[in-house]
Amino acid sequence: MKSLIKKLEKLLKNREIIDIIIFGSKAKGSIRPNDIDIAVLSIKKNIKIKQTIKELIPEADVQLLSLEDIFKNIFITLIKEGYSIKKKDFLHNLYNLKPVKLYKYDLKQLTLSKKVMFERGIKNIEGIQRLSNRVVLVPIKICGEFEDFLRTWGLDIETRDYELVPLMRKELFEI
Repeated sequence: MKSLIKKLEKLLKNREIIDIIIFGSKAKGSIRPNDIDIAVLSIKKNIKIKQTIKELIPEADVQLLSLEDIFKNIFITLIKEGYSIKKKDFLHNLYNLKPVKLYKYDLKQLTLSKKVMFERGIKNIEGIQRLSNRVVLVPIKICGEFEDFLRTWGLDIETRDYELVPLMRKELFEI
């Protein structure tokens, strides 16, 4: 991801570009992302910017966004999982949000020894919050890694996304 960020940082010199955001499987930490989702927030949509990125990163799927697009659903996705090239941080950190995905899985098809091995494996994944024996909350940034883990076990899963806004101290809002 570091080489990708370096390539995109150079494009921020263009005064029309407000920020470049990496999102999707690459930002969520998937081991093998199929493509690289990139959103370019700019003063006005410029197809040349999209072409430049495609030349630098052929596997990129580029979304051009202007400030007029702020109410489109993609902005929710960007806040949940997007990494800002300009700010060098995930947008949910910048906005002090904690987006998580709830996973419900079933271990019925596993033998007793495999269930024990699964439980040991899941304890090694940092950041997971257990709600019950078969339900966990997983931070969006490691969902790709967690889904890869579940796939290796061939489990049936149900998922649901949540955006959790933590309580903040008053001092954080004072000007």
